[in-house]
Amino acid sequence: MKNAAEWFFSQVFTDEAIKPKQPDPSRKLPSLLRTARSLEGSWQSRDAIFLKQARLLSDFEDDFPYAGTLTRYYPTYQSLTDEELRGYFTWRTRLRRGEVEKAPLTFAFLYIYELLNQVGALSAQDGYEKLLCFRDAYGVLDDGILPYLNRWLRDYVVYYGLDAALLADTPQAVKDRSIAVLDNIQRESPAAIMAALDQLPLRWLKRSKFYQQHTREMDAVIVPVLRRVAEHCDTRCKRGFTAQYFGGLKKDFTWLFDAAVFCDPLRRTDYQYALDSYTTYRCQNGRWMVEGFVFEPCMCNKMDDLLKAIDCALRMRLDPKHPIKNPLDTKWILKIIQEETDSFLAAQKAAEEKKIRLDSSQLAKIRYDAAITQEKLAIEDELEPEEPVLKEPEPPVEVPQPSAPDTPLSPTEYRLLQCLLYGASTGWVRSQGLLMSVLLDAINEKLYEQFQDTVLDDDGQLIPDYIDDLKEMVQP
Repeated sequence: MKNAAEWFFSQVFTDEAIKPKQPDPSRKLPSLLRTARSLEGSWQSRDAIFLKQARLLSDFEDDFPYAGTLTRYYPTYQSLTDEELRGYFTWRTRLRRGEVEKAPLTFAFLYIYELLNQVGALSAQDGYEKLLCFRDAYGVLDDGILPYLNRWLRDYVVYYGLDAALLADTPQAVKDRSIAVLDNIQRESPAAIMAALDQLPLRWLKRSKFYQQHTREMDAVIVPVLRRVAEHCDTRCKRGFTAQYFGGLKKDFTWLFDAAVFCDPLRRTDYQYALDSYTTYRCQNGRWMVEGFVFEPCMCNKMDDLLKAIDCALRMRLDPKHPIKNPLDTKWILKIIQEETDSFLAAQKAAEEKKIRLDSSQLAKIRYDAAITQEKLAIEDELEPEEPVLKEPEPPVEVPQPSAPDTPLSPTEYRLLQCLLYGASTGWVRSQGLLMSVLLDAINEKLYEQFQDTVLDDDGQLIPDYIDDLKEMVQP
């Protein structure tokens, strides 16, 4: 056993030198990245190191395959491993070439941080356009960047002093304009007031079926009610209309680019920027302060209750079968709503009474009478005056008027159609002072609904296709 053991340990388990592992040339860190890494660990702040590294690597490109996942909060280059760092620059290289690919959210925020600090941008305007383009292209792939980037775009315009018109279509700017309209509600048009309400996060009007069906009526009552409520609040209450229903003007400290790695490249100390007539940003000794309208979403519930009360009052008058509960009990507001509702309905009723209505059923008779008058006038103009010859009056000949059973025709029209169908004389039409063309038009008009076509032409000739059907209707 001893000999076997000695043989086993001497022959099977023998000492062998460990060969050092040769590094993969493809995974060797590029020299520029090694230079950037050398800046880490110095006495400078994390943000200052990031800005220096970003400027150093602003034009760096890489082609390193990376398929890993990572999550870093407030990421910088030094928070990434070498492979992750090369993976980021490979993704950024493709992004700058127009190849927008989804990547770890950390990569997206690193790219945004670079542009916020003017790295990779030719100017402040160019940086804004690149941020906007990235938001529209990459936000579709990962909307996790949108809440932050939309807020930072506003800060970007303020910090770099760009044109405030760039923010005209942002949600905050739209909201501010809407509040400004309501703050001047007495001078704004009804269309502008309703458009402002539509831009605010109000729920009732968007979900009310009654409002969708009676938009015109509701708008006509909402505008005067809001104007009277605003007048009451502005003259009799401590807080004005907009302050009570949406928020108020406030002055407070703020932090631009909050939750971003921002290095203050311009070193603002004494700076002021007017975003609009209500909002002004000021920087004194590096501390930012904003003065403007502070919108409070929770206060929109109060405006929703007011609009619902208007809906309830008008619904009771126009659609009482589907009532809703009135959420308000403030007497002076309910009085205003009731008075404006009564005023609108009274004005609507008066306008309806003034409307001129034409009875289309009388048009045929009017045309018939006008045609007879026109023909008589024409005959009188053509006749030359002659000496009147006295003749003994002849006794009037009574022409029997046939009845028109089960037809929409008058007796005269029935008789004419009867003569045309069965070959009788139609000379009696002119002797009675009637017009053939008028009677033909009347017959065609009254029988159109049954035949869906004219049964007589302009010369009084019967349409052959309908003769048999007409003979069943008109007896000889």
